[in-house]
Amino acid sequence: MIHHTCDRCTKIIDPDLELRYVVRIEIQASMECGDSCDDQESDHLLDLEEIFERLEDEDSPNVGEDVYQRRKFDMCSACYHEYKKNPLARENQLHFGFSEN
Repeated sequence: MIHHTCDRCTKIIDPDLELRYVVRIEIQASMECGDSCDDQESDHLLDLEEIFERLEDEDSPNVGEDVYQRRKFDMCSACYHEYKKNPLARENQLHFGFSEN
C-alpha cells in the first residue's frame, strides 16, 4: 500500500481522513537580454545555442539547477492552508492604523 507523508510537517497523510495536496513549483532563470532584445536582426536560436555551450563547459554539475528546477511536494490539509496564506514565506508585517488627531 502506498502511503504519503507531508513534506512540510512529516505527518503521514491518511487518504480516508483528509485530502492530500500536491504543490508543484517550477523555477527557471530569466534570460534578460536588455537593449539587445530590441534588435530585430539578432539570431535568438544562435544566442540560445551559445548559452547551452557555456553551460556544458562549466565544471559544476549543479549548473543545470541554477537554470531550471521542477519540484513537487505533498502536503497535509493544515500545511497546505498555511502555505497558501504565505507561499513565499515572507515575514508577517504588522500594520498599525493610527487615527488622525
